[in-house]
Amino acid sequence: MIIFKYKKEKGREGQYISRPIAEVVLQNETFKVDVGMYIDSGADISMVTLSVGLALGFTQQAEEIKELKGIAGEGIPYIIKTISFGLPGYKFTARIGWALIDEVPLLLGRLDIFRRFKIIFDEADQFIALVSKR
Repeated sequence: MIIFKYKKEKGREGQYISRPIAEVVLQNETFKVDVGMYIDSGADISMVTLSVGLALGFTQQAEEIKELKGIAGEGIPYIIKTISFGLPGYKFTARIGWALIDEVPLLLGRLDIFRRFKIIFDEADQFIALVSKR
């Protein structure tokens, strides 16, 4: 079982908000990046920004680009990549969306991730537990 404590972040109006953030190591061949990702049960796919993808050595071809529509309905160009995810005690390969802009949050979404773990959000005690389904 992996436990992540909620982290406080400054909200848009200056107030502090506790959010479920996982510390994740993303690795693509020889490039590795440590990031904090929002654990998001509403996200269909995990997502990284343009800058994080470039740091991982991602490249793009025009024919790979898709458009993601979110809750606000705005289209975000992205490319699906396969990458190694590292969580404390676990390493696995999963698909990730590489947004071709930086104005998106880093998300740990459902595709290829949530089926590996039972995920418990404990708002009262401010933690997230990931229990392996192995």
